[in-house]
Amino acid sequence: MGAFRALRGARAIAARLAATLAAAAVGLPAVAVAHGVGDRYDLPASLAHFIAGATATVALSFLVTVLVARGGGPAGRARDMTLPLSVVGPLGRGLGRALGVVVFTLVLLAGFAGDPSPVRNIVPTLVWVGWWVGLSLVVAFVGNVWPALDPWRALFDGADALLRRAWGGRGLARGVPYPQALGLWPAALLLLAFGWCELADLRAPVPRHIAGLALGWSALNWAGMVCFGPAIWQARGDVFAVYFAALGRFAPLVPSADGRGLCLRPVGRGLIEAGDAPPGGVAFALAMLSTVLFDGLLGTRLWRLMDGALDAWAPGLDRDGYVLATAGLVAVWLLLLGAFLAACRVTSRVLRPAERRPVAPAFAWTLVPIAVAYTVAHNLGYLLVRGQELIPLVSDPLGRGWDLFGTADWTPDMRLVGPGFEWYVAVGAVVAGHVISIWLAHRVMLRLVTLPRRAALASLPLTALMVGYTALSLWIIADPLVRLPDAHAPEPRAASLRSGPDDEVDLDRAAERQGGHAHRGPGGQAAGREVARVLGVDRWIVGEVGEVDAHHHRAVEARARAAQDGLEILHDLTRLGHGAAGDERTGLRVHAELARNEQ
Repeated sequence: MGAFRALRGARAIAARLAATLAAAAVGLPAVAVAHGVGDRYDLPASLAHFIAGATATVALSFLVTVLVARGGGPAGRARDMTLPLSVVGPLGRGLGRALGVVVFTLVLLAGFAGDPSPVRNIVPTLVWVGWWVGLSLVVAFVGNVWPALDPWRALFDGADALLRRAWGGRGLARGVPYPQALGLWPAALLLLAFGWCELADLRAPVPRHIAGLALGWSALNWAGMVCFGPAIWQARGDVFAVYFAALGRFAPLVPSADGRGLCLRPVGRGLIEAGDAPPGGVAFALAMLSTVLFDGLLGTRLWRLMDGALDAWAPGLDRDGYVLATAGLVAVWLLLLGAFLAACRVTSRVLRPAERRPVAPAFAWTLVPIAVAYTVAHNLGYLLVRGQELIPLVSDPLGRGWDLFGTADWTPDMRLVGPGFEWYVAVGAVVAGHVISIWLAHRVMLRLVTLPRRAALASLPLTALMVGYTALSLWIIADPLVRLPDAHAPEPRAASLRSGPDDEVDLDRAAERQGGHAHRGPGGQAAGREVARVLGVDRWIVGEVGEVDAHHHRAVEARARAAQDGLEILHDLTRLGHGAAGDERTGLRVHAELARNEQ
């Protein structure tokens, strides 16, 4: 068990990894999800009651919106409060750009020259947790700080200024006209590709792979700036600039017109002021929703059943899950996009001929609050738990045994966030996001339709869509997070991180209830990759995990090219349990043994 001691938080990680191995081996629903952080939560009422209450709240909010907004008109706005920054503004932008360049350099240095272990290297946690999740929430709830941090723009502007000073002329940008028909389509497709790299690619946690992606994106991003100019490219093709700009329109803080202060505005007003989305804007807004929703879908039993069905239909076709993951991500995006376009088409039929115009672009940005809500619902607990790992990692970013700030031995509290907290935050965020979206959509409708009664009637299709989105998102969130009664597959307490020696009787009974027969769970490949998605430490520890084949009494066959630590962990589990996937009783005892070590 020496490999466990070498990892930060290793005992907690190992116990959760063993619980998932055992659950996968006996065909029980595992508690791990792509971004989960805790055990399942026992709902005080049925899931149907929660979904019914949430959808009813969203539907009733439409009635309140119609009554409140009816007399205000679309032009009503609150007076902005301006916060002067004077000298602090330019200084803050300069420091922010310097910080962005330093962090970008650290990602490249640690990725290529640091420890290859995703656990000891800061790159995976910094990029996927700190930057992608953490910064997204900061931008959405505070303001768009990305322009002040963007290292690619900072390095481009620096090189451009040097070139102008040395040679004169117009600098690096060539000024090629950007095709207006492209609009945001490059950014939309790049966002889907980035979501695939995060959620489907088994190399996502590998530091060298992340650094390679950063270099590849640097070449593409700078090429776009050179061709079309930095302002045009970042407004249309730079996926991260477009993404953070969309989130920033939801935020309450925005730079003042002269750039010397900050304006405080109502949440979401920037989305209305943005006007119609350019070509591809609808696809981009739906990509924001679909990537987060697909992240949650990966943790559901439905996904494991589909993975198992594909494995049974065509064994060996999708060993690494790329085929199903790619098809699933694209299908979720197309389904959400199709539903939104269908609702907009029905809305256009309600409008009078004089009022008709392209409806979908007018309402595209009103979907951003739902994307923000999904991000909070799926990732807040993940951020609070996994974000703690940055504390020890900043002291040893390259995994060289350093202790620069005296925090290298700090141990994250893996129990900081409970499943009950996650569930109620998720429900509140989903309901609030859809309510805000309905409010914004109706304000936009009042610009298209002058009569309030006709505006309310025209808003009904989009409201019905919001109610459907609410029900779907809550079901996806609940499936891996809450415990649902299932007479055919009772869950053992092996899924609990805190179980210990006293739980061995329960483990024995759970194995006996399965009849002592080894059988394949919901898809051998799904079970193997479920190990690779354990509660946020997922692929970051295991790397690429082979198929768990209980039917043939094979244990776990790991191809940990990405993380040698994962190979050592799985080998230790195999030696301890003599094949965690081949023997239900022994597989469940693996967790008890690891829990004893934890205590």
